[in-house]
Amino acid sequence: MPNRHHHRHRRLSGGAVAAIAAGIVLAYVGILFGVQAVGSRIEQANGTETMGSLDGRFTDDTLTMQYNGRTWTYREKALTNILLMGIDWEDTTDDVTERYAGQADFLLLITLDRVNKTVSTLQLDRDTMTDVRIYGPFGNYTGIQTLQICLSHAYGSTAAENCENTVWSVSRLLGNIPIDGYIALDMSAITILNDTLGGVTVTLEDDFSHLDPSMTKGTTLTLHGKQAEYYARGRMDVGDGSNVSRMRRQRAFINGAEELLVQGMNKDLNYVGSLFDALSDHLTTNMERGWLINKAYASQEYQRLETQTPAGSRNIGEDGFMEFHADADALGDLMTSCFFQ
Repeated sequence: MPNRHHHRHRRLSGGAVAAIAAGIVLAYVGILFGVQAVGSRIEQANGTETMGSLDGRFTDDTLTMQYNGRTWTYREKALTNILLMGIDWEDTTDDVTERYAGQADFLLLITLDRVNKTVSTLQLDRDTMTDVRIYGPFGNYTGIQTLQICLSHAYGSTAAENCENTVWSVSRLLGNIPIDGYIALDMSAITILNDTLGGVTVTLEDDFSHLDPSMTKGTTLTLHGKQAEYYARGRMDVGDGSNVSRMRRQRAFINGAEELLVQGMNKDLNYVGSLFDALSDHLTTNMERGWLINKAYASQEYQRLETQTPAGSRNIGEDGFMEFHADADALGDLMTSCFFQ
């Protein structure tokens, strides 16, 4: 992927990109091959619940967590964490002096547990408020600000630097747990993945007919071409216009794509590599192709747990943009169940 340089003026993207392609093809492939299991999804909390910070609950040197009167230790030898990112490169020319380019609009953390033989997934809202490292126009580090986590990807002069900044913010949000690898795809990969798989079948809970006359609410159809992008990316002009609804559609797309991947893997041992190659011009990763493929097939008997989303509350910030504030106690419960013992 070519290096990209960014204008660094704060903005929130109206449209968003789901890195569904990354999540399924590269780390999801085979890793999420196992039987779907009922997990303990953490429901969205309302604004009346206790909000707070996880500051002071972790000791960085030993990766322990103080929570509920106990000391929890990170399960380092059992876990592998892979961060999947969907990057919106669309807004790189319009009003660039007032906008970022290249936001991380889809964030999914996949955790492989080789002791319990499970795969857990944590989907983060792009509007989650957390620490973001800030760099000046010449690459000089200027400090840390609390911003929407999607903006973490905007800082850096190369695609790799962008990804590393997002990895840092996600790790920071989750108590500095290690993230062992990352995969980022741009928006055009959604259509490529969907069509390479043969088309994901979904039931539309919202109306997309202003984008495609055949995409009416309640219709079950197999997505082709731009339909996949409309379904996974649509937000402001779809349904209630919320990112919550879009995240739900993204999970539905993932589930449908998994079925097609399983079929392909059962028929062709080279299927994973072929899908990887089809997306290679649209991805940035710090992991080797062979490692990903081997990990996928080695983990295909793992049990997949239901995707979790942190609880919290939403509000409009002083600058007029949406903010999601994770509930600190609910986040602590999530982390002790997923990452610590």
